[in-house]
Amino acid sequence: MGATRAVEPYPIRMFAECGADFALWGVLDVDPPGAVSDDPDESLEHQLPITADLRDRLLSWADWHFRYDGGDRAINMDDFDNVGMMLSRELMRELGPQYTVTYHFTFAGSRERFLPLVEHEPLDGWAPNRV
Repeated sequence: MGATRAVEPYPIRMFAECGADFALWGVLDVDPPGAVSDDPDESLEHQLPITADLRDRLLSWADWHFRYDGGDRAINMDDFDNVGMMLSRELMRELGPQYTVTYHFTFAGSRERFLPLVEHEPLDGWAPNRV
């Protein structure tokens, strides 16, 4: 009998990108485990086995930045990275051990302001980006 090979978790990066109306970035040409859609034109948010509520909030978070990046400076971005960090942790909890989630802070100083809020609550598979 052959030895079983450990399957590496599927890595997801979450960050706001200029001009993007989605927040999740996966591995090119590799379907995520348990994918609910195999349409390559759909965002990763629509492919992952997550609740519709979380999917909507992730896309709303991405749209928040999309509108700000598009020039709407009336939008308050003070809590943007805190909301994103908390969403990324919720995403990790929903997805489970077949995945890893890395959150990339968007604004200068956010890492120092918000990371201490969760440092006392380790979450397997979740990490902030390395600076």
